[in-house]
Amino acid sequence: MASHRVLFDRLVAAEASRMVEVGIELRRLNRPDSPVFSRADNATPLLASVGAALAALYFGGWVWAMAIAGSAAILMLTGVNYVVMRRLRRRALAYALAGPESWQRLWDMGGLSLRLPGRNDTQAVSPDEDWRRFTARYLRRAGAPG
Repeated sequence: MASHRVLFDRLVAAEASRMVEVGIELRRLNRPDSPVFSRADNATPLLASVGAALAALYFGGWVWAMAIAGSAAILMLTGVNYVVMRRLRRRALAYALAGPESWQRLWDMGGLSLRLPGRNDTQAVSPDEDWRRFTARYLRRAGAPG
């Protein structure tokens, strides 16, 4: 089997050319012990919502405060969560593809999966399966499925 670095380079080339899909397990990576977790991304929307409700209470009364709080709750559960998870996905993919050590760290956390596009039978899910075996088997040349 090829070296750890060679296999990682094959994987990066294949991902860049869309020959392999890298799945990101957002729930596993959106926690404080993850290297791609952002406290600011998770806390800012909540703090802004509380601030807006308190401002509405001060300037408009309890009816406005309740209206703002309800609207903020709906936004937090729909649009804001989507934006936070999209940012986390981008951060995780950039971190994973930055080097073999960062890739291995996220793989060991169970935050990644690999598969060839349109082929569920080729899936390798972390941490139970071996990404090196997947890469050696399906990506024999850099950037091309084997």
